[in-house]
Amino acid sequence: MRARLGILPVALVGVTGCGLRPWTPSVSVAFWSEDVPALREYEVPSSSSLAARWQLAPESPWARYYKGTLVSAADPMAGHAALPDVQRLEVAREAAAAAAHVAAVGLPADTLWIVDLRGAASAAFAARLSRDAREPIAPVVTFNNWPAHDGLVPADETLAGLIAFSPRLPPPEANALERAHPVFLLDSWRLAYRFDDPGDETFDNRYMLTPTDLPDAETLRARAVTRVVYVVEDLDDAEVEEDDLHASFRAWQAAGIGIAVVDLAFLKTVPAPVNGSWPVDWAARLAPRGYWARERYTLVDDPYFYARARAGFGLAFGRPFIHPGYRWGPGRPGGGGGGHGGGG
Repeated sequence: MRARLGILPVALVGVTGCGLRPWTPSVSVAFWSEDVPALREYEVPSSSSLAARWQLAPESPWARYYKGTLVSAADPMAGHAALPDVQRLEVAREAAAAAAHVAAVGLPADTLWIVDLRGAASAAFAARLSRDAREPIAPVVTFNNWPAHDGLVPADETLAGLIAFSPRLPPPEANALERAHPVFLLDSWRLAYRFDDPGDETFDNRYMLTPTDLPDAETLRARAVTRVVYVVEDLDDAEVEEDDLHASFRAWQAAGIGIAVVDLAFLKTVPAPVNGSWPVDWAARLAPRGYWARERYTLVDDPYFYARARAGFGLAFGRPFIHPGYRWGPGRPGGGGGGHGGGG
């Protein structure tokens, strides 16, 4: 098991006097989540083979948002690795169950999905949804860091999720690519431990997404997307969207795009269509979960966060520490390695 840094209570006053910091998915995942699952031996595909499982065809309108950073960490593992057994992760099972139910009742039209769970659970959600849904699903991987045995967040867990759970990609025909439902996969670990100083001996492999990593309002309107559904693990533990999404949420709502925030329990209880009609009336179902992103001070604005961070976030040392020939797993020569930084 990987030891975790202790985190301070989230109800801290911001150093700028901007008030209490609210719960976001990265706060709750570090505060409440179970430890990383026990390791198991994996046959690790090449980076190109793993990318082929997850990367949309270039003709897809959502293909340009794909990030292959974490996928590229597969090659240095040379075909074999000890990685977390993510199939034993409860949230991954819950995510798959929620996705199966959504597929059964039918997906809402004209909707962009943002799935902000532990990375392995986001992969499990997309894999199950794409395999069970009547319509094609376009999963978009946004994982932008590297694993490290002494990394601050468990990117190896997310990589294991990409290996263990495989989606059914839309067929290459133009019509299927055009009508595929976009489902963006985020890792809620990406900004965890925000109030801690990781220390010089820790690989700070956290990262932020920027507004350019997500479709802007004009792109969504051009694709006839009128609604964003933001999926978190538990609404009791996530009051607002993650800080690096705040600018996008504000821009979308300013353009008249509706936002709903839901959790896995909500998705598992969406009622089946009445009298066999399909799909369910999602507008009515999501109305009580409508969300308005109020302007607030975020981690993106906090210079003290960057001062505590150990590289990454556009600063120095944003380079991987693994290379071909390293053996991945505890006690092995070379020790694996990770991203000191890892995106931004």
